[in-house]
Amino acid sequence: MTDVPELDYHALCIDTNVFRETGYAFDKGLPAQMNQFAGSPVQVVISEIVHREMKRHLTDLVREARVALDKGLKEVQQQMLASDGAANRARNAILTSESDGEIAQRRLDEFYERCGATVLPVDSVTSREVLDRYFNQEPPFAATGDKKQEFPDAYALMSVEKWAEKHVFKVLVVSHDKGWKEFCENSDRLVYRNDLGSALKLFQPHNAASQLLADLNACLVSEGDAPGIVNAMTRGIKESIEAMEINVDAQSRFYWEPTEVYAEYKSHEFRQLSDNVFDIDLVRVTEQEVVVRIPAEIACDVHASFSLSMTDPIDKDEIGMGSQSLKVEQTFDSDVLITFEGDFSKGLGGVTVEGVELVDLIPTVEFGEIDLSMDEADYHQYLEDLAMDQPGSGEPS
Repeated sequence: MTDVPELDYHALCIDTNVFRETGYAFDKGLPAQMNQFAGSPVQVVISEIVHREMKRHLTDLVREARVALDKGLKEVQQQMLASDGAANRARNAILTSESDGEIAQRRLDEFYERCGATVLPVDSVTSREVLDRYFNQEPPFAATGDKKQEFPDAYALMSVEKWAEKHVFKVLVVSHDKGWKEFCENSDRLVYRNDLGSALKLFQPHNAASQLLADLNACLVSEGDAPGIVNAMTRGIKESIEAMEINVDAQSRFYWEPTEVYAEYKSHEFRQLSDNVFDIDLVRVTEQEVVVRIPAEIACDVHASFSLSMTDPIDKDEIGMGSQSLKVEQTFDSDVLITFEGDFSKGLGGVTVEGVELVDLIPTVEFGEIDLSMDEADYHQYLEDLAMDQPGSGEPS
């Protein structure tokens, strides 16, 4: 680190809640942008406390996924009349001999390797130091509430602070926790941010990339498209929207199952800070690429087909009642990550859009009440006809 004394921040430390918010998707979105620190003068520091919390959470998620897989395979086997051997081959193709905890550890190890992260032990902090903070009601211990839950936070923050003091480092700490914020405000070595995107911005060099951002802002303000950059970004947003997996919810007097769900892009608006300034953040800079983040409001139509069924009142079998195809307009906010490649010294004229990624997914889409395309009289007549078609059946009760 001595060869880069001009660094404002020498290390990045992230709390568990930031990773949990991303669903522990280490290879996507903002966590994936942390790969830029591998081999760089900036160190990524993961507290032993955060590491253990993440491993526990990931172990639980792997266990839940394993249970869901077994349930899904049983349903597929039943519906498709697949043999036990076929189901076992499918299961073995996905599952390994690793335990849930081993899979969780492997995922963490791979992430740490990609971004060059170091797990920092808490051994440097004594229980006496933590107890002193507890009884003095010093951050991260709150004056009210269940302070016992904040003991792990105390060990994490105090060990990172001691490490920073030892190396004479400034550490940028990212968390959504109020206790972490208050601790950093009282520290000479730790600086708090509540958003990973804004934290990554602080590590970026602003030379050729700054001209690129200025050109991009001017292009968006003028509603121009030099040289096809805006069209490329729009195309990328459209493709991301239409490739998304979407969860839907509905209410009905029948059993319902979505058989086809997809989104159709309509429009988007990038967020502006003022009339002539768009909210553009520099997320990553390398010799080969620049990644920027622009928050956007995105509008789309979500289409869904629902298969309806009910239980036969005579023999209790499940019978199909037809289907309904519906459309709902959905608007949601998402950060848009845009990757540029080329000669950044030439601004937009020297680059191309090589990737567009939406950080946030479409939230669960509510389709409201689903019913048959028939009036009440036709519906009851349908039930009577259905009952009469049963062998040996009389009038339905």
